[in-house]
Amino acid sequence: MVVLGRRFFALLLIPFLAILSSSVHAADNLRLHEQQIKAGLLYNFLKYTEWPASSFVQPGSITVCVFGDDPFYGSLKPMEGRTVNQREIAVRQVRVVRETEGCHLLFINAAEKKLWPALREFLSGKSVFTVSDAEGFTASGGMIELGRSGDHIGASLNIDAAAAVGLRVQDRLLNLVTVVRRNRS
Repeated sequence: MVVLGRRFFALLLIPFLAILSSSVHAADNLRLHEQQIKAGLLYNFLKYTEWPASSFVQPGSITVCVFGDDPFYGSLKPMEGRTVNQREIAVRQVRVVRETEGCHLLFINAAEKKLWPALREFLSGKSVFTVSDAEGFTASGGMIELGRSGDHIGASLNIDAAAAVGLRVQDRLLNLVTVVRRNRS
């Protein structure tokens, strides 16, 4: 009787695990799709932003950096080597504040939010376009905060923070984001 009960329990457990597995798989696919959209947005941020000429050590390249683990699951790799505004895109992963030297667009993984004050201080006065998916990022002096509302990925732009370091945002980018005005904290 005990053996029959275990077999019956196992038969009930199999469909439950299959449903759970498909839910996890669907959630992973949704997360991957979301990160691909965010990667595409980063490309548009590059395309519709102008940096001061003095911010380019290598005149023909522009560097996108990801601070912390790569939340894009490799979705930025296809961007590497492409050109935007006559500059070849390089992609780097950085883990230490000082490694952000030479970055033009810096994506700060939400998991690294605790390091944002040190990053903000290090980047002060440098023409680095800062982007994060950390809640409250623009309110704390970041330039672009990526967020999700239902099934929509949106972005808010702290125009004051971008202007303070000499970045000029084109109207096309302003049409893609919600513009907020917040002084750096």
